[in-house]
Parts: sequence; C-alpha cells; structure tokens
Amino acid sequence: MNRRLASLLVLVGVLPGVSAVSLFPTVARAQTTRARTSTKAAPVAAPTPPAAPTPPPAYEYTFVTRQGPEEDLVELQRLGEEGWQVVSTVVVDGSTRRYVLMRCKQPEPTPH
Repeated sequence: MNRRLASLLVLVGVLPGVSAVSLFPTVARAQTTRARTSTKAAPVAAPTPPAAPTPPPAYEYTFVTRQGPEEDLVELQRLGEEGWQVVSTVVVDGSTRRYVLMRCKQPEPTPH
C-alpha cells in the first residue's frame, strides 16, 4: 500500500470524528462530562437505622349472656357497631350460654 492511500484512509477515518464535534456539540460535551464525573467517587449515604418493631396488637374481650333470639340479635348488632366480634360461644353449668366477643383494644381517652 502506498503512502498516499494510507494517508487518505486515515483522513477518511478522522474526518467523521472531527466533524461530529462541530456538528453535535452537546453530544460531545455530554461524553466528556460523563467521562469526568464518572471518575469521581459517589457520596456515601449514611446507613438508615432499622425500623422499630411494631408492637403486637392488643385485644379486649367481653361476655354476653344469651337472653333470647330477638334480644341477642339486637345486642350483638349494637356491639358489632362498636367493633366487637363474636369469637366463640361457651356453655356454663350446662344451661347458661354466653357469647365471647373480642375487639382491638381502644386507646384510652385523654383527660382535658
């Protein structure tokens, strides 16, 4: 290969790179900026402390003695509106029956 052809090939290879810098200055600037900023160490964030464990839910319980179907229904509906749920029924002394109710413990009202 003669020297003239070699010089022409080098010129053809270099020309697009040089013209790209003048035609697309923002691309060239972004590449040089990225190269400069990538050598810097990223700031190390302080480790966040682990979150405090949530306390287990607290429940309160109550009993309701069965009266009769209509009275029981009215009482259980009233208690259901207050957040109580029937979790069991209990037979006491072979004849008396009770409903066992449970709800999440209500926060104590603060005195004014």
